[in-house]
Amino acid sequence: MTTGGIRPVLRKPWTLLGFVVGVVALVAWLFQRSLMNLMPPCLFHRLTHLHCPGCGGRRCVKMLSHGRVLEALHMNALVIGIGLGFAFVFIKQIHKEWKYGQAGNFDVSPRLGWAIGYGVIAFWILRNIPLWPFTLLAPY
Repeated sequence: MTTGGIRPVLRKPWTLLGFVVGVVALVAWLFQRSLMNLMPPCLFHRLTHLHCPGCGGRRCVKMLSHGRVLEALHMNALVIGIGLGFAFVFIKQIHKEWKYGQAGNFDVSPRLGWAIGYGVIAFWILRNIPLWPFTLLAPY
């Protein structure tokens, strides 16, 4: 004898998660100046003067929020690639929920996980090589 409540929302968890991510992104965009000041600088960069895989990510996201895609790519292309990958997964799973009633399990193959890990490590190494074209991967 339920009249709705939370059960219909739980039938579409990817849609709910996408909504929550959208609200969090909106709040972060509205308060980005305050949030940017709260985030500490990269400790790895401070200690080693090398760029970690996340260096420039904060500025990348800020530039993306202002529509400056090319400048965001110069800050951290990895953040954009991972963000596009997550967006693809979200859209695919939400589409399955609305088309079939539920999205089912989302399984990631171990090969994909290892490939992403090796890709992050390769990006980390390549962006610290002081020769062109690798210098293009370092944030400016």
